[in-house]
Amino acid sequence: MSQKTTTHQSEAHQEEVLEEASSMAAPLVFEVIRREGAEELQRPNSSLAMSAMIAGLALGFSVLGKALFHAHLPDAQWRPLVENLGYAIGFVIVIMGKMQLFTENTITAVVPFLTRPTPRVFVRIMQLWGIVLLFNLAGSALFAAAVYHIRFTEPEVFEALVTISEHAVEGGVWQVLFLGVGAGWLIACLVWMMPNAGSSKLFLIILVTWLISLAGFSHVIAGTCEAVLLMLTDHLTVGEGVFGFILPALVGNILGGTVIFTGLIWAQIRAERCEVDPAFAVQKMRRH
Repeated sequence: MSQKTTTHQSEAHQEEVLEEASSMAAPLVFEVIRREGAEELQRPNSSLAMSAMIAGLALGFSVLGKALFHAHLPDAQWRPLVENLGYAIGFVIVIMGKMQLFTENTITAVVPFLTRPTPRVFVRIMQLWGIVLLFNLAGSALFAAAVYHIRFTEPEVFEALVTISEHAVEGGVWQVLFLGVGAGWLIACLVWMMPNAGSSKLFLIILVTWLISLAGFSHVIAGTCEAVLLMLTDHLTVGEGVFGFILPALVGNILGGTVIFTGLIWAQIRAERCEVDPAFAVQKMRRH
């Protein structure tokens, strides 16, 4: 084998090592999410609906998980730091299971429209949002109804469910909306980080959703389970639950996920998607 061939193979190997060691640049992450979004927009409505229903039910386990921690941990100053880990359970199931979650779609389904802003794509996004939101809410409400009517939990766990639900929906409309912005932004941020997460995806999901719960941010789907449970136990009227929590949280999640996070990402990516000036292109390593 000639020295020239050996040198070429060495350079190729070095380039492969560099590419493996480097994180994907923002434009590549954007493209990964765009392709995922395009695939989601092409899925049959029935598939979206069933996946969203399962996701809504699964997020009920976030509320239950937090309640289990709350009920079995001592009443100490550090308890919130631990009990809010239970909130991650449902999100791990949904995100790792590739189920349809409305707050993920505030970025995933929107990105294809940014690169191809046609009426057809916009209408399809609205259809997907409507289907996923409706069945997410239905699944979450169904979980709350099952907890209330079947009472499969211990009495102290049920009391913990009511307690944490009351804390989750307290505050006025504007406070819930503001807290919804935080949850929407963090979920969109989570979606953005996942392509570069590698084997750390599970840890990342737990970290972000733990923070959402610890900070008291309002997530419309998980929060619906809490609101419906309070309606069933007469701690909240239907009007208070829908107009005082669910709708403000929904608006906040959209503002945080789509308007703020995705909008700012697009402002960054739009220029970077242009062709790179050769003078600033990354050069391959040369062996001297």
